[in-house]
Amino acid sequence: MKNYFLRAVFFLALICVVVLNPLSVSADGDEEEPTPTPQEEQEVSEDTKGGVPVYGGTTVYGGEPVYGGGVIVSKSGELLIDKMVLNPATDAFVDHLGPTDPKYRSLQIVTFRIRVENSGEESLGEVVVTDLLPDFVDFMSGPGSYDQDSRKLTFTVENLEPGESEEFHIKARASHQATLPEEKNIVCPVNIAEAVTGDRQEKDESQFCIEKEMEVEQVPETGADPFMITAIGSALSAGIWFRKKSKKD
Repeated sequence: MKNYFLRAVFFLALICVVVLNPLSVSADGDEEEPTPTPQEEQEVSEDTKGGVPVYGGTTVYGGEPVYGGGVIVSKSGELLIDKMVLNPATDAFVDHLGPTDPKYRSLQIVTFRIRVENSGEESLGEVVVTDLLPDFVDFMSGPGSYDQDSRKLTFTVENLEPGESEEFHIKARASHQATLPEEKNIVCPVNIAEAVTGDRQEKDESQFCIEKEMEVEQVPETGADPFMITAIGSALSAGIWFRKKSKKD
């Protein structure tokens, strides 16, 4: 009886081992290979183009790379030009005057201002400035020399140091009303200024408007017409004569 009990316990323990930890048997050649450990990504080194580092696909020549591509390169001897026109209502210089802004009248003086600036780190030996006057204005005064045929005013700015700027004023008179287009009551010319030094060139422009003076038709003076006065007088005289004649009869 004791032997039967020991055998039962043995078989019960064996069944528990088999159920809880089954043996997996695989055929030769069917064993699963262990999953390889992924290799760490290597850092991407900076590409080069002709020995020059490239950042974000943009070649850098002596500048600082910009996040997302591109580069900031400091330019020496930066040139700026600013062209403005005087507002006839406020006497303040503005960039542009449109059709809804205050306007000039025929024969009024239009004043422009040109500012030339060196915003770089090197001095500019010579800057040649050309101002092209538009139609419907006649040149009056300004620096340099003016060519009537090309309508160009040319002058030179010399030895412009870093951070230094110079201002110049140009005056022109709005053309006579008879020379303005017949089909337009308002014309808006554009004045263009250009500055050149070495291989650098900058332009700026300023618009203004000229409005025609509306001609007012003269209204005849009020008063009695002499012909009507004569006619009324004759009618009254005739009426008085007929009245007297009727009394005599």
